Formats: sequence, C-alpha cells, structure tokens
Amino acid sequence: MKLFNQLALILGIWAIGEYISSFIQNIIVIPGNIIGMILLFLLLQFKVIKLDKVNELGDLLINNMAIFFVPAGVSLIRSLDLISDNIFVLLMTIFFSTIAVMYITGFVVEKMINNKPKEEQNV
Repeated sequence: MKLFNQLALILGIWAIGEYISSFIQNIIVIPGNIIGMILLFLLLQFKVIKLDKVNELGDLLINNMAIFFVPAGVSLIRSLDLISDNIFVLLMTIFFSTIAVMYITGFVVEKMINNKPKEEQNV
C-alpha cells in the first residue's frame, strides 16, 4: 500500500506538471513531465514533501530503469533503414555535439575553479 501511495503522489505531481504545461504552452513550450520533475524537486528541496514519501518507489524505478529504454531500443531497430540512409549526418552530429559539450563543460569548470579562491578570500 505504501508503494501505491507513493505512486499516487508522483503521478499527481506529474498531472499538475502536465496541467501547467498546457496552460503556459502559448508562452513557452516545456513538456509537462519536466515541469513535474522540477515541481517534485522544489517540493523536496523546500521540505514540503519528505523524502521518505517517495523514496521507496524512486529506488524501485531507478533500479529497474533499463526497462524504460526497451521501447526506444525497439524504435531504433525498426528505423535501421532510416539510420543507414543518414549515417553520415548522424555521425557528424554526434561528433560535433560531443566536442561542443566537452568544450562548454571544460569552460564552465575552469570558470568555477577560478572563482572559488575569490569566494574563500572574502570569507
């Protein structure tokens, strides 16, 4: 029964996120599940919801996360002809986006490291 209550809480927050998403879609397009995750994070962060209210179901979902990737894998296998037709574009996109992510991550980390001594000097 505890897992059912936790599932109801998480699905309720997800439904609220979907409602908010449909309400603001003319202003900005954010998927409802993302809004729901942000809402759950904020509720946990500000201790409106205690972690033990969703912890058990969260652990169960994380431990069985591989199951959620099966539909995406099946879709990839069903789309092999489309992938093979566009393999060069896909490989170039993967290559350049990986380089961009590595560069931006390195830049942000370097800025954070350089800013750290300044904060410690002010303390």
